[in-house]
Amino acid sequence: MTTPEVLLEQANNRGTLHAVVEQDDRTAYFYIYPAEQFSERYNIRACWLRNLQPAPEERDNAAMEEGRAPLLEAQYCKHPQGAEPLQAEYVNIMWNEEDDGATVFYQDEPMAIIPGWSLYSDQRACYTLDCSAVVEDRGIFPLTAPALYDRLQKTSAFWDKWGDEDSNPWPPIQQQFLDAYEAQLGGSLQYYAIDQQQWPPMALARFEKDDIVYFMSLGVSIRPMPWVELLYNDQAAGFRRMELGLAVSKKDYTEEQIMNMAQAVSGMADSPWRNLTWLGEGHTISSSGLPAGFDSFILSSALYKGPAIDLPSIEGDRVNLYWACPITLAEREGAHSKANGGYELLEKMIGAGITHIVTKRKGL
Repeated sequence: MTTPEVLLEQANNRGTLHAVVEQDDRTAYFYIYPAEQFSERYNIRACWLRNLQPAPEERDNAAMEEGRAPLLEAQYCKHPQGAEPLQAEYVNIMWNEEDDGATVFYQDEPMAIIPGWSLYSDQRACYTLDCSAVVEDRGIFPLTAPALYDRLQKTSAFWDKWGDEDSNPWPPIQQQFLDAYEAQLGGSLQYYAIDQQQWPPMALARFEKDDIVYFMSLGVSIRPMPWVELLYNDQAAGFRRMELGLAVSKKDYTEEQIMNMAQAVSGMADSPWRNLTWLGEGHTISSSGLPAGFDSFILSSALYKGPAIDLPSIEGDRVNLYWACPITLAEREGAHSKANGGYELLEKMIGAGITHIVTKRKGL
């Protein structure tokens, strides 16, 4: 039995997943492996690329029993007699913008796609060029749908734009968001980079108005969040991008307490991609940076009571502004005890007159 040769291995932006293309003397396959910290949460995803030998008529159970990658049956192959082995120098990988799915290119042409949503679904799925018919029970599909190529074109253009040293997209995006915030909150007083010198650029801008200190994020919305495509399907464009806001009363909290809360919010900014998750209305996040009496933040746009802050769209998508509002341990546990508990907690908070502005309060 020939040991498979790894032709290319490439981690995603945050090292949470690894894409691997490998082949032996029989087959070539594309895999996405979760990093060790996610290995119990997510499964390896596999995608057949091509047979290098004549295809069997029946399913290659013997190979699987021996721990080898199976040949695909002849009825599903464009090249039932086998195709040429892949050459490593012609293999490239492109991750999607969410950082949870990837495409293999061979000689600069798309060869296979493992979509990001398949990581979170019980339904396996991959799309591969050398497949001629749907293999329903294994989730293998021909790479033929125009929508797949349209999506690849958009993703490629996105990475080309951010990889072009002569045309940096960040300054105009940065200014658009600052303009949107300053239109309602006045001029920014301080600006903190929160990206830890990693792509994409992200920051918190500080504002003060009517004895309220505001911290508003910029750059978080450059990337769409994982999970959202699976959860919202055709409506995903309305939920996959976000920015974060924090508003704290100077009359209730000291500068040190305010800065601790701001630091906690800055740590949330990269959470969807660092933890392969997503954030949205009613989500709760535990934090050690909160004043005594509070345990977590709840995120909400519905709690906001102020003039509209019109954020620019990103890549044609709406950007949601979620305010981080402290909640008690009992409130968090109550929200987690039932389906849609976060929404129910927000309804109670709104009913009690609680807004996006953080003030001292007792639990509900």
